[in-house]
Amino acid sequence: MISERATESLLEQWGIWVRQGTGNLSCAAPSWSLPTARLTDDEGLEIDRLVAMLGKRHPERGEALMRYYTTGKTYKQVGVSLGMGEERARQTVMAGVAWVDGALEAKRMKLAA
Repeated sequence: MISERATESLLEQWGIWVRQGTGNLSCAAPSWSLPTARLTDDEGLEIDRLVAMLGKRHPERGEALMRYYTTGKTYKQVGVSLGMGEERARQTVMAGVAWVDGALEAKRMKLAA
C-alpha cells in the first residue's frame, strides 16, 4: 500500500515505472537507459488510476502532470507542447499534484478509520 512518502516523490517514481513499460501509458524506453522505479506494481497501478481520474475530471491538469512526470520534460517544454507558457505549465502540474495528494490523503484517512 502507498506509504506516507511525498506525493511528488511518488509521482517521480511512477514516471520511471511508466517509462520502464510497467504502466499503461505505452511510452516505454529501453530498460538499460532508465533507473529502476522504487515503488511496487500495486503503488504504480494506484498512481496510474489516480492520474487517469485526474485526467477525466481536469483534462488539462492530467495531461500536464502526465507529460511532466513521464517524459522528464521541463515545465517550459511541457508548456510549449500544451500551448501555454512555462509558469502556467508549472501551476497546472502543481494543481494536478495537489489533486493527487488530496486523493491519496483521502485514501489514507479511509484506511485509518
